[in-house]
Amino acid sequence: MHAACIGAVVTVIATGVAIIEQERNRNYIPRESRINAIAQREFYMDSILNLGDRHCVEQIRMKLVVLYKLCDVLTSHDLLRSTQNVSIREQVIMFLQTVSQNQRFCFISGIYYKYVETIHRYFRIVLKAVFKLYKHLIKDPGDTIPAEILNNRRFYPYFKV
Repeated sequence: MHAACIGAVVTVIATGVAIIEQERNRNYIPRESRINAIAQREFYMDSILNLGDRHCVEQIRMKLVVLYKLCDVLTSHDLLRSTQNVSIREQVIMFLQTVSQNQRFCFISGIYYKYVETIHRYFRIVLKAVFKLYKHLIKDPGDTIPAEILNNRRFYPYFKV
């Protein structure tokens, strides 16, 4: 009985050694090196912002001066805030790329190395902020109707209300 137990233990150990040796000699597919997502994201944003106005207009349909002014307006009216992971500039650029080039969230998430849900969340945040700008950009004309519309029968019936 004792010899049978020792034989079973030796068999298990020999099998384990054989499996370990087989795994050690197996050819593994080499894993791709990891990328630095933060550095890649910054590099991509810098490529949009630093290659000139023409490239910027091609990417986000907006000149750099206008982009910075939009970011300043959204910040000054407290409509957007930077978060720990996404700056205001990055939020606005992701929004503009999605809108201007009709890109899907999954494509934008691949460029910026972020989850689709994160891209969707910031898209909605920027969209709501842009909608709130109407208070600051569109002025109510009041109750006065210009004389050229009021005295012209061609225009006044359509602009009464």
